[in-house]
Amino acid sequence: MSRSPKVRDIKANKRPLPKNSSKHIANINSNPPNRPLMLQRSPQPRREPVNNSPSHPRVIHRKPQVIRQRRSTNKLLVGAAILISAISGAFLAAAYPTKPYQQGELSPRAAAVFNDESFINSTLLLPSLTRPVNILVLGMSVLPADVNQPNSQTREKGYLAQQHSVDGLSDTMLLVRFNPETKGITIVSIPRDTRVTIGNITQKINAANKIGGRALAAEEVTELLDNQVKIDRFARINVLAVGKIVDALGGLIINVPKDMKYTDESQHLYINLKKGEQRLNGDQVMQFLRFRSDANADIGRVERQQTVIRALIKQSVNPLKLAAIPYALSAVKPDIDTNLTVEELAGLVTFAAQVDRSNVKGIVLPGAPNGTGRRAVSYWLPNRSQISEMVKQYFN
Repeated sequence: MSRSPKVRDIKANKRPLPKNSSKHIANINSNPPNRPLMLQRSPQPRREPVNNSPSHPRVIHRKPQVIRQRRSTNKLLVGAAILISAISGAFLAAAYPTKPYQQGELSPRAAAVFNDESFINSTLLLPSLTRPVNILVLGMSVLPADVNQPNSQTREKGYLAQQHSVDGLSDTMLLVRFNPETKGITIVSIPRDTRVTIGNITQKINAANKIGGRALAAEEVTELLDNQVKIDRFARINVLAVGKIVDALGGLIINVPKDMKYTDESQHLYINLKKGEQRLNGDQVMQFLRFRSDANADIGRVERQQTVIRALIKQSVNPLKLAAIPYALSAVKPDIDTNLTVEELAGLVTFAAQVDRSNVKGIVLPGAPNGTGRRAVSYWLPNRSQISEMVKQYFN
């Protein structure tokens, strides 16, 4: 009887065979060719019929548990925690002033507008929030006419260049609530055309910053919300800074709802975006935000602002991108003004990184437009009763 090739190979290599060699060789010959790993396995104990008597103990064969995926997840979470901790440390170590991004001290009267009660627990490894926090965010698009001393190069450029300033009319107004009790973030967009009364004169709310700065803007928002919402901190950000921050984060993935094309030679504003989901760089995000040829007017602008804010929150809390935030803020320091401390910034970033995206809510201040604005000044007319309901629902 001829021997199989596998038996000849084993004998040629003079490999020791187990005591039951004939059975082992028979097992090898019975295996299909695509299972060569059987040659490397040690002999398995013989499986006897199940018998519960003491003289026949049962042999139990257990498979090793698969824990590789769990270990990978744990490593990712630990790595993210370490990275966030490192970023927090960078915030704390890089800035000697308590409020490194605040431009000028607040007067006692202006400081009294904001709630100075602490909201940070610094006893843990990472700063954490101890209560809900309300941040007023003003996005500034500042032209030469909005400031007392325009850039000296403005006339040489021959067009209305954006100014590195946080004075003037606010192009964006957001009230952002970080709530550790609900583990969520609420963003209330306030249309810049919202009608208010400043000094017995009917104005658009975006004029508050130009007239009285950050404190007056906060006062007007508080009054607009039935004086039921106390603003804790403010942040004014020039439009020139947004593009740099976006570039530092590697761009933003945004779904552009339609083709956007708009030109304003007086500002050298050229917008040309195609419809569809795409990664936009800093300049393209600014085009998306500043697009004006929209039938929805101010509300369309608010919707785009919320789209960008959601994308920023979603993508900037990626642990791999968080490390870029301190460098981005340092690069745009002249275009930022906030009374947030370094520790508070770290606490807010840490909280945002832990919030589920489904718990980020975007709301437009309840109201309605008074018309197209072609025959009269266009305003967003606030609906007081609906605002009261909104305050009860989202601000307790």
